[in-house]
Amino acid sequence: MTTIEHTLTMENASVAEIALRYPQSISIFNRYNLDYCCNGKRSFTQLCQKANLDAETVWAEIMAKQENTTNHQLVFENWEPSLLIDYIVHHHHTYVRDSIPQLQALLNKVCQVHGDEHPELEAIREEFNELADELIHHLPKEENILFPAIKAMIDKSAGRPMLHSVHAPVAVMEDEHETAGRLIKSIRATSNNYTPPAKACLSYQLTYKLLQEFESDLMQHIHLENNILFPKALALA
Repeated sequence: MTTIEHTLTMENASVAEIALRYPQSISIFNRYNLDYCCNGKRSFTQLCQKANLDAETVWAEIMAKQENTTNHQLVFENWEPSLLIDYIVHHHHTYVRDSIPQLQALLNKVCQVHGDEHPELEAIREEFNELADELIHHLPKEENILFPAIKAMIDKSAGRPMLHSVHAPVAVMEDEHETAGRLIKSIRATSNNYTPPAKACLSYQLTYKLLQEFESDLMQHIHLENNILFPKALALA
């Protein structure tokens, strides 16, 4: 996989370098119809100019998106359950919903182009689709059932319906987390720790890079719930 050592600037960066360094930029490239794959080696400023776009404006969007998605060292253990719930929903649940379509599109593309030569890609796609389906059905259960019940325990005057006990839904969520963890670990193993072939194209590299990022986010997501939020909720119950 390509390693980027030098400091990227708007003037010296190629589109491919930006996409690899800042995967969050992909959604911006897609929105402006900037080809980061076939034309990935082209200068960012030249490609913007060809598309009649102001390079400084696009670069500022990329930097802002990168800053907003950078993980900071936060002491989640000290957070109140309501604040932790809001963070999980707005940060992790949003990330999952935004990332799944992008990864599915990339997996479909690399499977179509490279699937015959690399049959493991089809196995990865099948497992990711299973993981995606699991998560898409999992998130509403938290948002519509468990999380409101936890908040109702904290603020009983809020008038929200409260479960007789949060023990059962917590156990269900933990079981579903186990399933999701098993699937992402299998994807990691099948992809050889997200290591693309030596001559892999940019789309292939990006697929593995974003899968690795997805795993990292999912692991923190599950950690915040299993090890911090759920124990706090059970203590309240």
